[in-house]
Amino acid sequence: MSKLNLCVVAMLATLSMNGHCEDYRSGERRVGQGGRPGEAQAAEWRAKRGYPEGKADAADAAATPPVSAAEHRHGGAPAAASGAPAISGKHEEGAHSGGRPGGMRSGGAVWLSDSPPMRGDGSRSGSARGGGMGGMDMGGGRGGPPMKRLWPRVGNDPQKSGFAREDAEAATEIMLVSPGKSEGEPLKMPAENHAGLAFEMPAQGYYRVYLTNRKLQGDKLSISVAKAEVANFGHGGDEEEQARAMLAPRFLESAPIEIVRERQPGEKQFFQLKSGDEQAYLVLQKGLPLQGARVRFVSHQGWSKEAVSDEQGRVVFQVIRDYYPQWSEFQKRFKAACLVIAEAEAAESGSYKDQSYSSVRYQATLSGSYQPSPDDYMSYAWGLGIGLLIVLFCGVAVYLYRRRRVKPFQELRFNESK
Repeated sequence: MSKLNLCVVAMLATLSMNGHCEDYRSGERRVGQGGRPGEAQAAEWRAKRGYPEGKADAADAAATPPVSAAEHRHGGAPAAASGAPAISGKHEEGAHSGGRPGGMRSGGAVWLSDSPPMRGDGSRSGSARGGGMGGMDMGGGRGGPPMKRLWPRVGNDPQKSGFAREDAEAATEIMLVSPGKSEGEPLKMPAENHAGLAFEMPAQGYYRVYLTNRKLQGDKLSISVAKAEVANFGHGGDEEEQARAMLAPRFLESAPIEIVRERQPGEKQFFQLKSGDEQAYLVLQKGLPLQGARVRFVSHQGWSKEAVSDEQGRVVFQVIRDYYPQWSEFQKRFKAACLVIAEAEAAESGSYKDQSYSSVRYQATLSGSYQPSPDDYMSYAWGLGIGLLIVLFCGVAVYLYRRRRVKPFQELRFNESK
């Protein structure tokens, strides 16, 4: 075999192994509505968990692996927990296209997106929608309710994640929670991955989809919950219905683990997260806050930051700016996708499918989107305006200067006859 053929075979083998490139802070408001819990609510949670006063912190800390202070830095590389993948600060690798994620593989986390991967299972979705939580899929027919379509994807990078493959060893459950309902209804898994999960949205409010995977790996039970929250509001809708939808709980008490985005002060129906905003998230387990969970925020370009949830299950991230196009290509409504991943371990024993386990590893994901900050394009407008004023001032100054140096015309006559 010639050297050229050997090189081609080596390149194909490398590609096959590497895979493809693969969303009113008041202490009195309920946490399910997105509000920040107070001290009284935290004490009630401790009582529900059955912890004596003063020992809740130690019990929660023992259930999850410790994280060093260096792991909180933006772009850091924290040490991985037992069975968890190492976290890098930039462009984490996605899963192999032919792998079986099961929601808990080291190849990446399973999450829900309203945009499928580009053809080839992994090219960058660099359109104006940016892979973020976009608008509705109007597939309900003429006069019918709007529809939404979500795609299960696997990977830790919003742009590089491919389709999530079905794992024969994992048990999958999909639930749809409609506005005004406390329990979900089953949602059918599509026959093909590229078809996505489709559901109707007849009422106004927040629709939540939970994709839960359970898989036994040795003596450890892995449970992953991928969650997506879709808002359905109209400008001409019923105001009372919209008000009820904004105050409705946004968590599922039966969920093993989930992430809830905390509402911003004065948040309205058409709220959109912006670069530079500080956004808080709550990690809940069976409707109660989970302390000590390791939470990662991954931006559109793959930058990530990690933090640990406090006793209220709360973490706060600042959305960085990672959108730097040419000025001629700048879009102020560019929707960039973001991903929040929470992980925790607990020394829980039990039996699953007639097999015993001694520990449980939890993982939750929540997808969302954000747009460029208004300061990004307003600063360009201010700069352009100031530049024009400077040019105008310089032009007027030069004109006046030259006019002052021009001497008035004076005629001198000589009479040679004298």
